[in-house]
Amino acid sequence: MSDRDPAAAGLSEGLHLTHTIDLPGQGTLAGEIDLRENFAACLGDVQLRGRRVLDACALSGFTSFAMEALGAEVVSYDRAGGRHWDLVPFCDGLPASHLVPLLDAHQARIARAYRHCHAALGSRAERIEGDLCALPEAIGPVDLAVVGALAHVRDPFRALHSALRLVQETAVVTGMLPRRPWYDPGRLVDDGWLGDPRHGPFGRERLADRRADAPLAFLPRSGQGNPFAAWWQIPPRTVVRWLEVIGFGETRIAYHRRPVAGRMRTLYAVVGRRTQANHAAI
Repeated sequence: MSDRDPAAAGLSEGLHLTHTIDLPGQGTLAGEIDLRENFAACLGDVQLRGRRVLDACALSGFTSFAMEALGAEVVSYDRAGGRHWDLVPFCDGLPASHLVPLLDAHQARIARAYRHCHAALGSRAERIEGDLCALPEAIGPVDLAVVGALAHVRDPFRALHSALRLVQETAVVTGMLPRRPWYDPGRLVDDGWLGDPRHGPFGRERLADRRADAPLAFLPRSGQGNPFAAWWQIPPRTVVRWLEVIGFGETRIAYHRRPVAGRMRTLYAVVGRRTQANHAAI
């Protein structure tokens, strides 16, 4: 999800694509992030065929439709409008009464993009809208949930718990590593370790995962004034701990590189298997 002001993101246009997608007869429609190449790796190569899947932040729909193409029955869930966005309440920022109408229009453009792609692909996915922190029980049990955009939610653990209450088997939580490491590579890494091909292309990220629990970082800073910016920098090890608390005791982390807003970024997928039911209210 972009940190850009929706008012500057082309609200005069009818559609807003968050993800690049290929549509029959229309070619490639560009979005902010491109996950098309080896999409299964973006979700940690989990099995999708024959499973009922919740896409807990569907946005313009690429993830939902890509999972459907891999054999899943998909329920797409997204915000119902601007009132469900968690805006950073900067003391010198614009009031919510000014921002919410902009977000209503922006969210409507995302929803229209979803419906446009849905029709073009002949999708059978069901779209439901509401509050990301209060997914309705009426969705029913799902085998797997994909949860993204937690960095843009004021209470990411609550949103994660809300989505995973419905999950019987597998959770996939996606996120993005920062451009600069949150740890000091000079303190944690020797050049020989990083240069060893046995550790693969993501040796630096894997070392961070092995050596330290990176802190959950609060990103807004006074003077920035961008109420649409992300709230959190969420390292994958924090997601692992959240999943363990919720009842997903077996976890693994997968890393991959993708273009985001024109720059290559390292993304992660934390895959968890439910090992214990969690009936706790929150």
